[in-house]
Amino acid sequence: MSPEEVVRAELDAWSRLNVDEIVGHFADDAVWDNVPLGAVSGLDQIRKAVQGYVDRTAEGNIEILNLAVAGNVVLTERVDHFVYDGTPIHARVMGAFEVDGDKIAAWRDYFDLPNAPS
Repeated sequence: MSPEEVVRAELDAWSRLNVDEIVGHFADDAVWDNVPLGAVSGLDQIRKAVQGYVDRTAEGNIEILNLAVAGNVVLTERVDHFVYDGTPIHARVMGAFEVDGDKIAAWRDYFDLPNAPS
């Protein structure tokens, strides 16, 4: 898979809210950083964080507005649409993904906290 295909598959997985599928796109030593909220490292911590979000989410859909690729880096401008704790969330997000082979080695999302689930 190309870096773009890996990132598109990861973002699409959130629409199914399947923790195994979401976490399956990460490398063993990956870092997932929701910049305003902090980073988690390694599959165990990423799984725990993803599970925490999924447990509180009824619906998910990530709308990609723009996507750019430079080598193994994929940049996304998105609107993340979720029903989180019963409340619709439409968060405008900029994301940076570093892909190693067919796995995400690092994912950094930048967004304003008023849009962020806690």
